[in-house]
Amino acid sequence: MVPHASDQHLRRLPKVELHCHVEGASRATTIKALADRHGVALPVSDPADLYDFSSLNQFLGIYDIICACLRTADDFRRITYEALEDGANAGVRYREMFFSPGFVIRLGVPVATVWEGVRAGLLEARHDLDIHARMILDFDKPTGPAHAMEMAAFAGAQDRDLLVGIGADSVERDIDHRSFAAAFAEAGRLGLRRTIHAGEDGPADNIAVAVHELGCERIDHGFRLLDDPDLTAEVIDRQIPLTVCPTSNVVIGNVVADVASHPLARQRELGVLATVNSDDPGMMRFDIADEYVAVAQAFDYSLDDMETISLAGIEASWAPDDEKSALRHRFVAEFDALRQEYGLPTRG
Repeated sequence: MVPHASDQHLRRLPKVELHCHVEGASRATTIKALADRHGVALPVSDPADLYDFSSLNQFLGIYDIICACLRTADDFRRITYEALEDGANAGVRYREMFFSPGFVIRLGVPVATVWEGVRAGLLEARHDLDIHARMILDFDKPTGPAHAMEMAAFAGAQDRDLLVGIGADSVERDIDHRSFAAAFAEAGRLGLRRTIHAGEDGPADNIAVAVHELGCERIDHGFRLLDDPDLTAEVIDRQIPLTVCPTSNVVIGNVVADVASHPLARQRELGVLATVNSDDPGMMRFDIADEYVAVAQAFDYSLDDMETISLAGIEASWAPDDEKSALRHRFVAEFDALRQEYGLPTRG
């Protein structure tokens, strides 16, 4: 087994990211520029201070501020392109990225405007950058099932190569996840892939509802999965992926004291298909490359372990099979090239 890789090596490791919100990936300097353009008063004078928070509620309040600064299709084009540019710089070769129209629809911005901009940024990034991305439309749970159904219908009418799936985010507490069954069924009928934020600030039962009643093929966070041994066994047997965000669960959710206390390592030991992701890299000022470093340090993972985590992202993705195969070949070749550069033996 190859010992630990350097932080620089881990930053350069090719990666897949499946849990990243485009609004939460926004650069603070960009939000300041858009706020100035649209006459939005920010609560801080220095954009470097905009992303200071210590709880989920504070985080969601700042998320609302970000969304208040997003008014035009070009605003969404810009943040989408920049998010993918930053991802590429962190080693991301493939990303399935969330966008959440519900936060701006209630401010008067039509979902069509949001998608026009996101789509443009996505296509520009495909042309300019060494990263391939698809989007997932996340509906806002507290807005309710009627909104969820509207979002499923809108997503289903778009190009599936660009908008691949539907999800649901925001808080879990006091939310009846079963109320979204019709929207998820409609999404499935329309050929959309399905995921949901569950088991983050809510119980493992929310994960069970997602799997058994909503038809979800992936679970975002899934922090509480291991609280239910039978459900854990099912998730392992069916290889339902978790898009795990350890540092986010420390910084945003406050559900764990530090990364070393996160259940990721135990999940992987048991056979859960758990992937590593950044969640909101702009707001956390902590990208997926930083996440790889943090996970490797917290769990004493070797380079072999981290490469395996990277490949798990390909397996858990919704890319077509031929694309997955091409990514695997590319990643292994890059793994070997990096090992040679750093004087390490090739993969066994």
